[in-house]
Amino acid sequence: MRINKPELWTLAFLVLTLAIAAQAQGSDSQNLLIRNVRIINSDDQANADLANIWIRDGILDVVSKDQITAGDGDKILDAGGGYLLGKLSVGAPPKFMILDEDPVADIMVLLDAEPHVVFAIDEGEILINQLVDAAPEPSTSDGDQEQWLAYDPPPFALPSSISSEKWNTWKSKWTNGLFISALALDRQWISQDDGSIAQWGDLSVERERGTIRGWRFGAAGTINFDKPWIFNIAGAWNTFDRGFDSKDGDSTEFSFFDFSVDIPAGENMTVRVGKQKEPINMDRSMTMIQIASQERYAAADAMFPSRNVGVTLYGIAANQRVAWAAGLFNDWLTQGEDLGESATQTIGRITWLPFVSEDESNLVHLGLGVRHTNAKQGLAYAARPETGNMPSFVDTGPFDAESSILYNWELGWRRGRLWLMAEYSDNHIDAPDAGDPNFRGYHLSGTWSLTGEMRGYKNSRGVFDGLPVAQSVSQGGKGTTEVALRYSSIDLTDGLISGGEMDVATAQFNWWLTNSMAVSLNYRRTWLDRRDLEGEMDAFVARVMLILQ
Repeated sequence: MRINKPELWTLAFLVLTLAIAAQAQGSDSQNLLIRNVRIINSDDQANADLANIWIRDGILDVVSKDQITAGDGDKILDAGGGYLLGKLSVGAPPKFMILDEDPVADIMVLLDAEPHVVFAIDEGEILINQLVDAAPEPSTSDGDQEQWLAYDPPPFALPSSISSEKWNTWKSKWTNGLFISALALDRQWISQDDGSIAQWGDLSVERERGTIRGWRFGAAGTINFDKPWIFNIAGAWNTFDRGFDSKDGDSTEFSFFDFSVDIPAGENMTVRVGKQKEPINMDRSMTMIQIASQERYAAADAMFPSRNVGVTLYGIAANQRVAWAAGLFNDWLTQGEDLGESATQTIGRITWLPFVSEDESNLVHLGLGVRHTNAKQGLAYAARPETGNMPSFVDTGPFDAESSILYNWELGWRRGRLWLMAEYSDNHIDAPDAGDPNFRGYHLSGTWSLTGEMRGYKNSRGVFDGLPVAQSVSQGGKGTTEVALRYSSIDLTDGLISGGEMDVATAQFNWWLTNSMAVSLNYRRTWLDRRDLEGEMDAFVARVMLILQ
């Protein structure tokens, strides 16, 4: 006997109430990971994919087919393929139960539910728990269990993990999604020595003020095929990103930063098509709210483009210890050029985890990226002093070139609350008229979580994640705090090009009050050698970040 979903939901919560009254155990809420559960969201439960559910401080945080790693002391349960029935609303206290048999296929499971309810939670409080404790290691796929190992999903990964009550989400038969936005507000103070003033004039006159560093918005979600596709659309007005200082005619135009779709391409592989980040190094692969400083290090800004139009194939191997990406890019679509006249880039990146501790709190990351361009439109490299509302301190200007091949090496180490990261970029340019210059840059970064949280690691992309907010101020906690240090260097002077040499030392304090609001305080000392002058500048930047997701 089969029943429709409205009836199923009504019966489910009736049974849940009866089960709670009869068997309530009154367990305290805690960080809880439930693995291998089937979400009742289709009529074909026999082919339903297994998912993992992460509940943090009594709040539903993640519903995903990706593997999720719990922290030390967190409770891990194995649902054993049980069927979840209830309401999943990310960011709210969960209310659901897990049955050991499929209630869609057999109504008797609901009519005589008591022997079938193996887990129940109401408003974040565990009431019934007959599930088996699981080992701390992530479960691996076997047989018919298939996971989104190669996906980079948005905050939700299953249709039922979006609450219809959340105003910025939508659900339909064909697509699910949510509107996202991020706003960064900066206020900076500047101090220069005589050499810096000789290079740039007194920058405090126009630059020492509050600015909208960036306002980006868009949408992300799923296209609901049997194996869902992931789409991402995001953009901003150029005015905000350029601090209202651009003299270009397009300074007030709207720009799309991303318009891409991720398509499953066989076991553990994904194809991403559209305007996207080139998968070339760690710093560019992470978002601005995940990196060790408010701004990317100078060499990444100078030599790695923010976005490009192309196709990338992502994959993982070696029990998720190896992640790789290969891409082909040409920006003709957004630049209004003919395809044959626009430069083409070929990208490759591979990462490896040579060491991972048993509890996964200690791991070592190695990476290598290679980028080749035929430089049909010439080349130009420039970078600001890792401060948003500033001119380019190092700048080669445009010059003709035959090609360029850039190598990027990565070394990272995470041990609990500590994260250390280093990258070195070496750009070899075939440009006879410019003396075949070789440009280099690097950064050394370290962060320490004062509140004890640990950065995640995305095996599917070979990148570190930002810090989770274990106890937000909205839940009576103190939020997440972190200190970070970084030293970076870039050298754009070689051959016949004199673009300048710059070093930047950074100290930063981050405070995430909630997952949606952060405050950061950043101090930078910049040393610049350019135009036969040496100058030093100090900058202090306070930032407020607001995120809608």
